[in-house]
Amino acid sequence: MDLEYEKQATDVRGTIIFLKYGEKNLNLVQIKKGFARGGHYHTFETKHHLISGVIEYREKDINTDQEKIKTITSPAVIVVPPMAAHLLIAKEDTIFAEEFSKDYSAVEYAPYRNIVMQKMS
Repeated sequence: MDLEYEKQATDVRGTIIFLKYGEKNLNLVQIKKGFARGGHYHTFETKHHLISGVIEYREKDINTDQEKIKTITSPAVIVVPPMAAHLLIAKEDTIFAEEFSKDYSAVEYAPYRNIVMQKMS
């Protein structure tokens, strides 16, 4: 089984490299200091392997409305449960790998997604 390169995308926040390893999806993600990624939730679990940097991590359970906000320093692994909106704000230049086993689908969570968009303007 080989690690397959699918594509990459770059914007003001940094670059994402989309990779596949068998049934696993692996996205290598850059967030430049001051920018944010996420602002959505999935119906499946994802893992974010924080390789370098420091982030403010926000997670809100869509069903219970409970929110967690914490600062996380690399190296660390963040397990995002299904139906949990998540937002990663880079306190310094950050790189993480996002891992999941399903076809990608996400539902935007407006309060978090608005933060992502505000930081891009």
